[in-house]
Amino acid sequence: MVDADQSLMNRMIANLLDNEVAHLPPGCDINIETQARGQEAGIIITDNGPGFPPELLSRAFERFVKGEQSTGHGLGLAFVQAVVTAHGGTVDLSTPPGGGAVISLSMPRVLVPVEKTRASREKPAVGLR
Repeated sequence: MVDADQSLMNRMIANLLDNEVAHLPPGCDINIETQARGQEAGIIITDNGPGFPPELLSRAFERFVKGEQSTGHGLGLAFVQAVVTAHGGTVDLSTPPGGGAVISLSMPRVLVPVEKTRASREKPAVGLR
């Protein structure tokens, strides 16, 4: 669980997935993993596409920065970083040596008391507050 604005989180995740679909060539795979690591919750999105161009990688979170082939406005990753930062987290991009791209988000976890966990079984939970 993270203490986050559900609407912003939904928009941020939708933005990331829209970017993946828009910028990957046909036939590429997208993997999404969630993790709980110590006091942090993480989302890691990986793909086996061409990755970020080196000249874009270091500036990808800046507003209006986009790849040459992008039809977007260069605001998507800036928005992602703003949402994650506003919630006390971090976001990183990398292009592994074998190719592809990795987007890693990490936000502080909120520990939920056992009583709340049992009560949540009776009601559906979204994992965000």
